Amino acid sequence: MKKSVIAIICTLALIQPAFADFKEHFDLGQQYLSNYQYSGAVTEFKNALRINYLDNSARIGLINSYLARGAYYANNEKNWQKAADDYRSALFYMLYYPTTEQAKSSSQGIAPVTNNLNRCLSVLKFDTSPKSRFETAKQLRAEGNFAAAAYEFNQSLGDKDLIKDSYEQVGDIMRLLGNDPKAAEYYRKAISVSPTDINLRLTYAKLLDKLDKEEAAVDEYNYILTKSSDNKDVLYSLERIYKKKLEASPSDSDLTSNLGAILQKQGKLDEALIYYKKAEQLDPSNINTRINVGTLYQQKEDYKTAIVAYDSVLILYPDNLNANIYKAQCLSALGNGKEAQAAYKKVLALDPSNAEAQSGIFESAKKSMTVPQYIEYVKKNSNGQDMTGMLYNYGLELHKENKLDDAITIYNELLKSDTTGEIYINLAIAQNQKGNYDNAINTLNTAKVKFPNNSQIATTMTSIKEEALNNKLAKAAEFYNNKQYEKAIAEYLKIQPATVDSMLGTASAYQNMNDNANAIEYYKKALALKPTDSEIAYYIGALYADDERYSDAEVYLQKALTLNKNNTQASELLAQIQEQNKANALNEAIALYDAQKYDESLAMLNKILETDKNNVYGLYYRGMIYDSQKKLNEAINDFKQVLSLNANDFLILNYMIAADYDTLEKYKDAYQYYEIYANSNASDDEYKQYSKTRMEELKQYVK
Repeated sequence: MKKSVIAIICTLALIQPAFADFKEHFDLGQQYLSNYQYSGAVTEFKNALRINYLDNSARIGLINSYLARGAYYANNEKNWQKAADDYRSALFYMLYYPTTEQAKSSSQGIAPVTNNLNRCLSVLKFDTSPKSRFETAKQLRAEGNFAAAAYEFNQSLGDKDLIKDSYEQVGDIMRLLGNDPKAAEYYRKAISVSPTDINLRLTYAKLLDKLDKEEAAVDEYNYILTKSSDNKDVLYSLERIYKKKLEASPSDSDLTSNLGAILQKQGKLDEALIYYKKAEQLDPSNINTRINVGTLYQQKEDYKTAIVAYDSVLILYPDNLNANIYKAQCLSALGNGKEAQAAYKKVLALDPSNAEAQSGIFESAKKSMTVPQYIEYVKKNSNGQDMTGMLYNYGLELHKENKLDDAITIYNELLKSDTTGEIYINLAIAQNQKGNYDNAINTLNTAKVKFPNNSQIATTMTSIKEEALNNKLAKAAEFYNNKQYEKAIAEYLKIQPATVDSMLGTASAYQNMNDNANAIEYYKKALALKPTDSEIAYYIGALYADDERYSDAEVYLQKALTLNKNNTQASELLAQIQEQNKANALNEAIALYDAQKYDESLAMLNKILETDKNNVYGLYYRGMIYDSQKKLNEAINDFKQVLSLNANDFLILNYMIAADYDTLEKYKDAYQYYEIYANSNASDDEYKQYSKTRMEELKQYVK
């Protein structure tokens, strides 16, 4: 099969940005791109766009980075999947992410990039049906490859059952990328397909609010209010309704209390309290109002005042379930663990199946116990129930709070109960966050043996290894960028096993220290790890050339061109070296000629002319040697070839040829060349005078 070469399509030149943080990322992106560090360039340009999503220069830089990396993956690594993802991402930023005007500037590049993507997909035998593209998009999004995912979601619109979800997914991705106007546009498209999706409309309405499109946002809120009552916007609507009713019935305690509850749910606690107090004045016997007052103070975290309100109910109704539960919650919040547990036990006596009380007992225990103590407490008080889920949730809670040691303690306790590998995975993540990289890998290796079908284990292991590697590379790169090359080398060499990036970083640091020998050594190690990389071979050749080791340089430059015939740097440097080698060889041959070492000089000249048959000086000096050796016909042939290549600079050769023909008694030919020399622009010296004289003598042979 004919091998394809994917072209890099650069859409526009970059324009220098002006914002401080933005500019740092943008400049780094340009630096990485110019140094062929495409992944770094992608990261920095994305960071720049997150700061200023409208900046066209950063967008173009990101497109160029994706295109360059995609071409690299395709041409150098034959990694068609990665190449396809980069082309997808580039097309997303060309087609879907920008404004209409910005997209126009990229229009000429869209077709070639699409062709490159299609060529990659063809090699991969990719199923281009809408369903397949939708599933691919979901996978790409799950992997965090948002731009490529958004491109594929847009390609799945051919299936009417996927249109709404595809538009919504793209809206979500646009929002994640900070492009709110485009997110709103895609949410609107999704709503046009599924107008009754309340959650989608609420998301859209909030985004419109954020974009200060108030009228459109109001329209959406009005629709939502007709379908839902459990959100702040609906509660605000209910507030207006109850206030209107109270205007008609100002003495209705239930209306007054209900309005207080609505205000409380909205977080308007002081205003709610005013209505509760008014409701109590209207009907002192309404215990629901007192309980509501308690929940309000509980919401304000004034737990002592809340307990007073609950106690005012419990004095009259000691078995009121809500008052008992809320009081227990307040006691727990105050850290009164033992009193809280007693209160929860009272609730369980009233309602043995009360899940909130069952959970509350253990929640209150957390307030006064260390994690190991709490684990033992749960074991002793489980009453035969499986408490794994509750302990695991506590571990997750601690993990989210970055209380890693406590989370690890709970995860280790629960490992024997793990039936899926999830606990092992979270334990490994926590260990890695603590910096215990080896422990994390060991945990995942154990999990892999126990749960061989859990792909998330391998994914997590890869992620942790990559994170550890990236952290080490970043630390080394920081030293490198600060020109602390020895420290950078030390950090790069700590990375074991060695990677291409670590070896390249080491080599580059040595190169900046003008230590070419070590630089070459580590470039060679990088090439051994990635033997198909033309650029690395070029770096080695260039360093050998710097050291004037031209033979070694030629070997690696030839290798670079074998790996990538389009490596222009390698081809240009190789041509320069070959020319230099020819010049050096010619100079040496001329020196041997001057020393009258004709045989040695002739051997060198023949070698030069084998590869460069039209080398004028090579032919000239070989002719001179033949002439000295009385090999006149051979000399004449070389002299004639010199004249055919450069007659003006070698006029004297007409005389030499004439003299040789004269010696060979080929007088007619001799006359011809004497005449050419005599009539030439050569100075009127003894050779020219002799030519004229000899012509007179040879006239008899010319007819």
